[in-house]
Amino acid sequence: MRVRTIIMLAIATLLFGAVFTGAVQSLQAQPKPVSTRPALENVRDYAPATSADAPTYAVDAGVLFAGGPGSWTEIVTPKDIIVGAVAVDSTRPNVLYIGAANELTLFRSTNAGESWLRVPLSDAAGGVTDVAVDGVQRLVYAGTDTAGVFRLRDVGSSMITGGQLLLDEPVRQVATDSTGAALAFARTDTALYRADNYGLAWTTVDNLHSSPTALAVANSEPATVYVGTTDRGVLTSADGQSWTLANDGLGLKAGNRLHIDALAVDPINPDDVYVAASYLFGSTTLHQTPSRVATSEDSALTWTITPAEMTGNVAELLPVSGTPGAVYALTTSSRTPVALYDVPETAVALAAASDANAASTMAPARAAQPAPWAWIIAGLAALGLAIFVAYDVRQRVVRPLAERIPLSALDTQTLTTQALSTQTLPTVG
Repeated sequence: MRVRTIIMLAIATLLFGAVFTGAVQSLQAQPKPVSTRPALENVRDYAPATSADAPTYAVDAGVLFAGGPGSWTEIVTPKDIIVGAVAVDSTRPNVLYIGAANELTLFRSTNAGESWLRVPLSDAAGGVTDVAVDGVQRLVYAGTDTAGVFRLRDVGSSMITGGQLLLDEPVRQVATDSTGAALAFARTDTALYRADNYGLAWTTVDNLHSSPTALAVANSEPATVYVGTTDRGVLTSADGQSWTLANDGLGLKAGNRLHIDALAVDPINPDDVYVAASYLFGSTTLHQTPSRVATSEDSALTWTITPAEMTGNVAELLPVSGTPGAVYALTTSSRTPVALYDVPETAVALAAASDANAASTMAPARAAQPAPWAWIIAGLAALGLAIFVAYDVRQRVVRPLAERIPLSALDTQTLTTQALSTQTLPTVG
């Protein structure tokens, strides 16, 4: 019987322990509600889909979303982190990187955001401004606002930091290819830097003859870097050392100052390039015309101006991957995407459906949280078992033990007196 009692006590203890542990974990997790929305409102970074079955990722007001036009689903990120940048490994679509805007920290996910590895970059104050991934070399470049550029190697089990480029001004963009060419660049407001020796060293690009304003690298054949400038339009290069003007169709004329406001490349069709351009004029007071957006389907050999009319200047271009001509714009006055494309609605709808399906298949599967009634039932079961065990212990252990308890000293003395009084004493003659 004792074995039975011990087993039941052990089961009750395990049940109580499980309920307590689960309740603590549930309270600690407190997963925030996952939101789904049809449109983005305050985009801070954007990583277009790298394949037809992959989602597009966007940072909206410090929150990470996956999806496409018409359907965006929130991706749960580490607690207390404001997401400032996002990048995807085009060779491994489930490998995702985000940079914190409120600390110098990078996070990596190998399962499309289901879990995250924290990679501290520095203890100094600052935040990550942009991230770029060379999937072939397994290199990651993280631009920051206070500590330059960090170069990291993804070794699978962890990430190794090395090859930092220290700068005195914020890094606006970093860009690299994933073709094996190892083209990697970083842009600030005043200078362009080229990574040498796979990012272990950096060189200032000093032959642009203008300040850089935009940067993009295409996984084309060969890999190509595009740089926008303050007054020379678009320059292209296959090695980051020699540069060629690529302004055919943008209306650049002698005496004009063609300012490039933004550049973007379609990752699925790397020959499709987008540019937003404006003109600068004035001698003592500088003026700028509204942006015009142009597209190229031949790696910037020729440009075609789109009919979209802008009332201000473009800050960033967001292409819809795999859909030629489909592009959104962020302006200097609003971070809400504005559609600039003039393509059949069916094409955009197909792209949106593709991105939405990809988001549903690649968005992280949240850990299932037991419903409250499950905890209640488990708790009542444990309580019932405990009561039964207590009753069983009382019936099988306490009562038999009570029956065998020695009489008190008082009772013993009384019995002894009674025995003596009834005992026959010998007669004295």
